[in-house]
Amino acid sequence: MIRVCVVGMGRAGKIHAENFLNKIEGARLVGIADPVEPVAKQAGQKLGVPYWLDYKEALKAKDLDALVICTPSYVHLEQIVEAARAGKHVLCEKPLVLNSGEAEEALQAVEKGGVKLQVGYVRRFDKYYSEAKKRIEAGEIGKPLLFKNTARDPFLPSGWITDPSLSGGIFLDMLSHDFDMARWLMGKEVKEVEVRGGAWLYEEARKKGDQDTVGVLLTFENEGIGLLEGCRKCAYGYDLRTEVVGSEGVLMVGSPYDLNLSVGKDEGITPKKAKWFWERFEKAFLLEDRHFIECIGRDKEPLVGGIDGKKALEISIASRQSLKEGKPINL
Repeated sequence: MIRVCVVGMGRAGKIHAENFLNKIEGARLVGIADPVEPVAKQAGQKLGVPYWLDYKEALKAKDLDALVICTPSYVHLEQIVEAARAGKHVLCEKPLVLNSGEAEEALQAVEKGGVKLQVGYVRRFDKYYSEAKKRIEAGEIGKPLLFKNTARDPFLPSGWITDPSLSGGIFLDMLSHDFDMARWLMGKEVKEVEVRGGAWLYEEARKKGDQDTVGVLLTFENEGIGLLEGCRKCAYGYDLRTEVVGSEGVLMVGSPYDLNLSVGKDEGITPKKAKWFWERFEKAFLLEDRHFIECIGRDKEPLVGGIDGKKALEISIASRQSLKEGKPINL
C-alpha cells in the first residue's frame, strides 16, 4: 500500500486527494497539508484524514511514502527537495519549477534521494491524446510535419498566478502544457522558438510584465514546425484543440463544442459549449494518479518525468526571451 499526502488544497489538490482517498487500488490518502488553517481543517474533515499546516511535519510521518505537490509554482523546488531528502516519492503539478537552475537542483535532489519524480502534465493521460500518440507512432498519418495548437482560457486567473515572477506567466503556467504535448506527439525536440504577442486585454497582465495573447512558432529537430496560440480570454469558455499534420494524413484532437450533445431548434442545431478544463480532464487526473502509484509499486519510470518537466520549462523560458528580444531563440 502506497501512503500519500497531498500538499495544497486548491482545485487540483482536492481532485488528487479525492482520487487517492478511495479511487486507486494500492494507494491510501493518509493526510493533507495546507498553510491556511481553515482550508486545511475543512479539507481534512471532509476527507476524513489528518491535516497539517506545515508540509514538513507531514514528511516526518513514518506512515508516508509519497508527496503530491499542488502548491503555487514558486514553492515547488523547496518541497521537491525536502520530500526527496525524506525519501518520499513526488508527484508535482506543473510547472516543475520556475527556472533552469531550480530544475537542475530538483533533478539532482530526487536522484540523490532515490525517489520517483512525476510531473503533472495531465494531457498525456487523456484518452484522446493517448490515442493520438498511439496512432502517430503506428504511422497512421505518416511522418509528423506540423503541430498546431489552440489554447484559450475564459478569463485571466487571479491571485499569485497573475505575477509571472511567481507563476512563470502565460508561457510556463499556461502554455507549458502545450509545449509538453508538442514534444510528445511530434516525437522530436524543439531547437528554436520565436514568439509574438502582448498584454492587449488585461491591464493587470501588462503592469506585472506578463502577456495575455501570444503566438509561438516552434522549429523541431529533424524537420517539422509547431504553431501555437495562447489567449487568456475566450468569450465562449475554455477551448483546447490540437492538430498534427503528417505526410499521409492529419490527426485532430478536441473541439470548441461538446459534440455528444446538440440542441435542434428553429434557428438550427446548436452544440453545447465544450467542458471546462477540470471537467474535460477529470478522468485523466485519475489515470495520472494511478500511473504514479504504479511507477512506485513496480519501480517504473513515469511517463512524464523530471526531464520532461525541464524540457517544457526550457521552451517556456526561450519563449519569454524571444518575445522580449524580438528574435528567434535557439535552445
